Amino acid sequence: MGNIPGNHSLITAVATTLRRYDMVTQGDRIVVGVSGGPDSIALLHCLVALRDEWAFTLIVGHLNHGLRKDSAGQEADFVKRVAEDLGLPYKTDNQDVKRFCRKYGRSLEEGAREVRYRFYGTVAREVGARRVALGHQADDNAESIMMHLLRGTGPKGLTGIPPMRDGWIIRPLIDVSRKTIIQFLRENGLGYVEDASNRDPRYLRNRIRHELFPMLRASYGFKPVPVLTRLAETLREEEAFWDGQVARAFRRALVEKEATHIGLSIKDLNALSPALQRRSIRYAVSELKGDVRGLEQKHVALVSQFLKRPYPVGRLNLPRGMVVSCDGNKVTFSLGDQKGVGDFAYQMWGPGETVIGELGLSIDASICAPREVTHRLKSFPASVACFDAQAVSFPLMVRNVRPGDRFIPLGMTGSQKVKDFFINKKVSRLERQRTPLVWSGEMLIWVVGHRIHDAAKVKTNTRRVLKLELIDSDIKD
Repeated sequence: MGNIPGNHSLITAVATTLRRYDMVTQGDRIVVGVSGGPDSIALLHCLVALRDEWAFTLIVGHLNHGLRKDSAGQEADFVKRVAEDLGLPYKTDNQDVKRFCRKYGRSLEEGAREVRYRFYGTVAREVGARRVALGHQADDNAESIMMHLLRGTGPKGLTGIPPMRDGWIIRPLIDVSRKTIIQFLRENGLGYVEDASNRDPRYLRNRIRHELFPMLRASYGFKPVPVLTRLAETLREEEAFWDGQVARAFRRALVEKEATHIGLSIKDLNALSPALQRRSIRYAVSELKGDVRGLEQKHVALVSQFLKRPYPVGRLNLPRGMVVSCDGNKVTFSLGDQKGVGDFAYQMWGPGETVIGELGLSIDASICAPREVTHRLKSFPASVACFDAQAVSFPLMVRNVRPGDRFIPLGMTGSQKVKDFFINKKVSRLERQRTPLVWSGEMLIWVVGHRIHDAAKVKTNTRRVLKLELIDSDIKD
């Protein structure tokens, strides 16, 4: 695998990052998340090179998400060989991420992240590790910031991928570019696995990486990675300041705090500046749930508008089962049913993104030429569906199941009740309420994540394709 000099620029950069963010201490036991891709392989070798200086104990962790059956086994074997060649313990597991997403109503990206972190947490506890090191690097960070920006995030989303998360996830490559990592691997003859999905244009991150960023560099002379990295660093410092301000404002407005609910004075909240009020709302949700996933700026704005009414009385349902209720003097944030949701219905007026607030998800609609998708129809994940655009018409309706709903599943000739379809697919009652249905007029064209209507399928004479994609509308980290 090559004789890697300890003073290589990448290894030096990793050591600098470890010290800058106080990521580790002498003698730490660290689980290194290794997918087999270039970033995680480079990270592993850098930590091995620093092992003697820092007295690290390293354990390699690899998770098979069950998403790429054709290559997942090869990736696991490759990572195992790398660990053995380096004389490191190797921990692995297989998980069905798609099943997890169906069960808990998560997008594929969000579900994969949750399953992955659960795995790393389990391994860390088993081996007594204080830290889990992941291979996110500077380009990943810039891409995430741009994704958040395009989705209308607030300042928090522009802080990017944190160098440390929750006190146990560390990212020693966060200040290093993808180009530097590839150069390091080539100079030292280190092999890695190429993930074909990293070039799939269905994913927004890939379009940013392979289309938007190159165009910004070529046409505008804009260097997205260093510019967005500096932006994230500045905003992280400002957010640290704001955190102190928000904590004090929250304590002043606090009326009651229990495990299941938090009550705040509406009068005290309305006395705050709009910026501080918005942050206090997010802080309340975070204090109750432990995170703010699913809570977008638009949801916070709804709560703020509600508080400004002459006599605020009523109830709002936020994503992930969060309920906000007002009695005129006090606003109460409480945890509803974290799995079940009430009835919801949204109109999709045309191409673009439609947010399903109750689920923390959204559906993105786009029109494209058949040549862009027909060769990939069978390889699309369950979160993507394509239709003959002439067979459907806007506005579309997105809602959950109602009694009597019927459709003709793809490949069948007779109609079937959606209830029976769910029963045959062994979909639980809770999952049924969380499953969006997309309607074109009186025709149910997509039971999202499961099956499209046969009459709306893409045909050989289709001239335009409507592509719908279920995506996570959470602010990622």
